[in-house]
Amino acid sequence: MKLKFCGFRNLEDVQKAKDLNIDAMGFIHFPKSKRFVDIPTIKQFTDVIPDDKEKVVILVNPEYHVLDSIIEQTGITTIQLHGDEALTTISYIRQKHDHIKIIKALPAKDSASLLTAIEYYSHQVDQFIIDTPSQSYGGTGKVYDWTILEDIKDIDFLIAGGINDENIKKIEKLSLQHRGYDISSGIETNNDKDICKMQSIIARVKGDN
Repeated sequence: MKLKFCGFRNLEDVQKAKDLNIDAMGFIHFPKSKRFVDIPTIKQFTDVIPDDKEKVVILVNPEYHVLDSIIEQTGITTIQLHGDEALTTISYIRQKHDHIKIIKALPAKDSASLLTAIEYYSHQVDQFIIDTPSQSYGGTGKVYDWTILEDIKDIDFLIAGGINDENIKKIEKLSLQHRGYDISSGIETNNDKDICKMQSIIARVKGDN
């Protein structure tokens, strides 16, 4: 199972997580998010994170010049699109920055709309993240009805939205084909990354810390 820890806002929290047994670390470059970080800060983060981890920037309906600036000025390896991006945006990244992995986040509204969206993007992106629907494009810390994911087969996707140690236990009892979890608020205490929560989730998902 893959683990992506997300929403890092400061170097101290990055230092807590960068050497843990996780697969990816994410940073949000969306001004309306409470976890927003600017491009120089993202560069600071990517400079210290080891190469064995994906370095993911989360964007919402980005303009091309923003994509170019982030990719060229930081060490990110992955773009996560969290808005209503057209396929032309994905094509632009593929053509101009072909070394960059692309993740598409989708809102878990209902099974039918989810399957339609997956079909629309599936040949263009490398992975999906399925998150709780919200007007602010994620970051709610709230869960959704995970049973709507039961119809998703043979697709690389992570579950996001209010994921913590307790909710992972509940998800493990369902018959889902997810490849892992994307976690932000579930590894925080008072808005700071909590090393104990991170290690607890790693132990549950990976079997170690």
